[in-house]
Amino acid sequence: MSGRVDILLVGQTPPPYHGQAVVTAMLFEHDWGELRVARLRMAYSDSIDAVGKVGLGKLVHLLSLILKTWWIALTKKPEIFYYLPASANSAPVIRDIIYLGAVRWCFPKTVFHYHAAGLPEYLDASGLFGRLGAIAYSNADASVEICSTKHSPGREFRAWRTVIVPNGIDVPTLANERQQEGKSVILFVGALSEGKGVNELIKTAELLAQKRSDMIFHLAGSWASQDFKEEAMAAIKGAGLEQDIVFLGVLQGEDKWQAYANADVFFFPSHYQSENFPMVLIEAMACGLPVVSTCWRGIPQLIGDSDAAILGKIHAPEEYAEALDALLSDQQRRHDMAAAAKVHYSRHFTRSQFTNAMEQVFAGLLERRNETFSTR
Repeated sequence: MSGRVDILLVGQTPPPYHGQAVVTAMLFEHDWGELRVARLRMAYSDSIDAVGKVGLGKLVHLLSLILKTWWIALTKKPEIFYYLPASANSAPVIRDIIYLGAVRWCFPKTVFHYHAAGLPEYLDASGLFGRLGAIAYSNADASVEICSTKHSPGREFRAWRTVIVPNGIDVPTLANERQQEGKSVILFVGALSEGKGVNELIKTAELLAQKRSDMIFHLAGSWASQDFKEEAMAAIKGAGLEQDIVFLGVLQGEDKWQAYANADVFFFPSHYQSENFPMVLIEAMACGLPVVSTCWRGIPQLIGDSDAAILGKIHAPEEYAEALDALLSDQQRRHDMAAAAKVHYSRHFTRSQFTNAMEQVFAGLLERRNETFSTR
């Protein structure tokens, strides 16, 4: 793109494949119409197990990103700088402190888009380091948040305005072609980590296997670490679940949607520290799956009033096993919840609803190019 632009989008797009990267890719791919947009991809990690870790390559990339940002600011003079702040982890927060300190002064307006939860609480408990982080994120012109939280980043970091924009995604027709042969399939999609509830899933499978033999768990995603993989596989072997839990690996495109299409129930027992508004739950609803999940972070806001979910406490495999058993035993209830899931998705979480809301955020800031504020 030649000439001046209105907005510079800076963010991580896949790989790796996780909710924030997928949503950022939508914004990078979006046709912004009359809005002139430049894009700058962050590439700190190419796999889930590298996310949040320190490395020489990441330092080199950070310096390169600063130089590229300066060049775009100098040559294209964007009005708005759009950035996705770090999760509650020291390495990415340090990265943000350095990067934002180096580039924010180049742009008249800043939009921060918060996907991960827990950042204000983390910084508040981190002493001097936390205060430096809070300064880096302070006084944005807009704080875009995907759900309401007790510790709103916009409020805690004194943004001029806070806007709630739920994520959205489009799902292909293939996802509606459910297959009903063989065992009932309970699907999990996400990073295979302790925080996402994999240990609870294994315990739930053990409890459920004591009640019934007509089900199988399908897990799609990449392992967060080799150590955790070995721990989980040992637990599965110890419980005699080798035939009841199947690992599908990282699925993309049609393969991912077919995994949803083949499932009867979606199971997501997350208690992940930075969990906020899981994209996989939107995908599951769009595909017409009843959901069993947790009352954790933004999950109740996303799906709690949908009539498509059973939500339990975190770390409660007995509750999850009971809920899954009830659903697998009642085909009519699964059918009713599936229909409710599709309705809830179409009302709130389509891709066009998401991108239209983001267009309004940017257009509103551009319409007030000369606005000044006397109070926050």
